[in-house]
Amino acid sequence: MKVSIVIVTYNSEATIYNCLSSVFSSSLKSEVIVVDNNSTDNTVEVINKFPNVKLIQNKKNFGFGKANNLGVKASNGNYIFFLNPDCVVEKDSVEKLAGFLEKNSETAVVGPKLINQDESIQREISPFPTVLSEILVLLRLHRIGLFKKSVYSDYDYGKTQSTEHLMGAALMVKRNVFEKLDGFDEKFFLWFEETDLLKRVSENGQKIVYYPESIVKHLVGQSTRQIDPLTKQTIWNKSLIYYFQKHKGWFKLLLLIPFIILSYPAALVSYLIKN
Repeated sequence: MKVSIVIVTYNSEATIYNCLSSVFSSSLKSEVIVVDNNSTDNTVEVINKFPNVKLIQNKKNFGFGKANNLGVKASNGNYIFFLNPDCVVEKDSVEKLAGFLEKNSETAVVGPKLINQDESIQREISPFPTVLSEILVLLRLHRIGLFKKSVYSDYDYGKTQSTEHLMGAALMVKRNVFEKLDGFDEKFFLWFEETDLLKRVSENGQKIVYYPESIVKHLVGQSTRQIDPLTKQTIWNKSLIYYFQKHKGWFKLLLLIPFIILSYPAALVSYLIKN
């Protein structure tokens, strides 16, 4: 088996059908493993419409990283394609990612071009988190004017390129590298688990590559929209704190603490404006 596609679901009834339909339209021989984190909607019933899916049903929500690790343990592929359930894979995109990894021994992770529903580009390339970038994110300033460039630099999204960090919605990883690094750190319940993995890949001396010949449509936020804003912010903050403890040290974490506190009113204001 060349590719194992691992998808983690949690109340993904609205998106998982289109996701799986796109995956099974691929001509590449692959296995599809869905790990469901104890969904309370009809997600499992939708998944069961696809008899070729290997379904793992968790009795509780173990979080994104641990669920993905369970999927990998049940898989056989040389390449693992981690895919969010709110993604739709365009024709031959899985084949192109696997082909790229086969031809490039120094590359451990490759990510496709992510596009929105209207086919506009998602700004998925970024450096690893810094104190400044995370302050802007916590205060909801990272998508506004001049602040935007401090978090999302100007990249040529039509060009294949090595990068530090890619959005985790769709990433293909070489199995031997993933296993060598002991997979996702399960202390991250949600968010920053792929950032941590990519950081460790980079420190291991291997490349992370953005490859726009492969295209995946990503419905941003569909997987987390059901979480209330303050709970969502709490989960984000816990992951951010752990990431900085692990990779940045206590001094830089202490610089973030006031802004972590301010993130709660910022999250509430942002939510009220959107709604």
